[in-house]
Amino acid sequence: MNLPNYLRKKRGKLELKKGKKWITWNPYHSKLAAYVLGNGKNWPFARESKILYLGAAEGNTVNFLSNVCIQGRIIAVDISRMSMIELVKLAEERKNIIPFLGDAHFPEKYKNYAGSPDILYQDIAQSDQVNIFIRNHTYFKPKCGFLMIKSHSISGKESEIYLETEKILTENFNSFEIVNISKWAKGHKVYYIE
Repeated sequence: MNLPNYLRKKRGKLELKKGKKWITWNPYHSKLAAYVLGNGKNWPFARESKILYLGAAEGNTVNFLSNVCIQGRIIAVDISRMSMIELVKLAEERKNIIPFLGDAHFPEKYKNYAGSPDILYQDIAQSDQVNIFIRNHTYFKPKCGFLMIKSHSISGKESEIYLETEKILTENFNSFEIVNISKWAKGHKVYYIE
C-alpha cells in the first residue's frame, strides 16, 4: 500500500501526522494500525469518509480515524455502558464522532444515525462475529469493510475458525484480503472486503 502523506512507518511503528507533529499509532492498541504494519494493501479512508464502526470500545482507533476523516463522521457503536462513557467524552472533543449505545446484531436500531456509510469497520468479540458483519454489510451496503476476527471469541481450533470464516466470506463476497496481525493482537486476522 502506498501510505497517504499523513501516515508513515518509522522503526516498526506507525505514525499519524497531526498538525505539525507526528503521533504514534500503537498497533498493540489498534488492529487497524496492525493491519497497515502487517502490509495490508487497502486504505479507503478519506477526509469525507462516513464510517460505521461496530465495537468501538473506548475509542482508540475511533480517535485516530477522526483525525483522518475530519470532514466525515464515525458512528461508534458499542454495547458496553462503560465504554460508552469514554466514547461520549471523546465525542465532546471530536465533533465527527457520534457514539451509539447498542447491539451490533440489530442494524435497524442505529440506521438513522449511520445513514449510508462508506466503510463498515467491525471489531467485536462475539461468537457470531462473521454473521454480524454480513448482516450489517447487507443492511447498509457500504463500499468496503474491515472485519477483525478474534478467534478466542469463537469455540474451536484457531485454524478451523479461520477456514470457516473464509468459507462464509467466499459464499457472501466476491473477494477479500486477509492479513494476519497476531504479532500485535494474538489470535486475530483482518479481512478487508470490497
